Amino acid sequence: MANRIPLDPKLPKLFDSTPNERRSKAQLDAWWDRPFGVTMADGRIAVRCLNGGTWDRSTHLGVADDYDAACALAEAKQADWLRVRERPVLSPQNGQILLLKMSQRPDENMVTVGTFATVEAANEYVRTNYPQP
Repeated sequence: MANRIPLDPKLPKLFDSTPNERRSKAQLDAWWDRPFGVTMADGRIAVRCLNGGTWDRSTHLGVADDYDAACALAEAKQADWLRVRERPVLSPQNGQILLLKMSQRPDENMVTVGTFATVEAANEYVRTNYPQP
């Protein structure tokens, strides 16, 4: 059974029109990476999550026909997004290749995973340590 998500939660004022870097720590703690459902006029459920997929609102993960399907959709789509967000990216700097893991929340910094002499070495590290599903 998929994790249960809140349905039609009371969201903070201007929740879907606030840049992520302007959100309070309390709001990030309460909502970051926590999918929720919003009942649409036709009874289906729009699944959303404040996860950095957009810079100023919650990310639309999809639409489900019922609550159980919404919970399953939330779990699968959020897991997919986390794999993307956690995968490091290559950044050439000063003749080296830095492997950077982007910040996982707006109130965190990016992390340097490693420094490599070549793109090939950096890519090999990524292939070995962050395999594609």
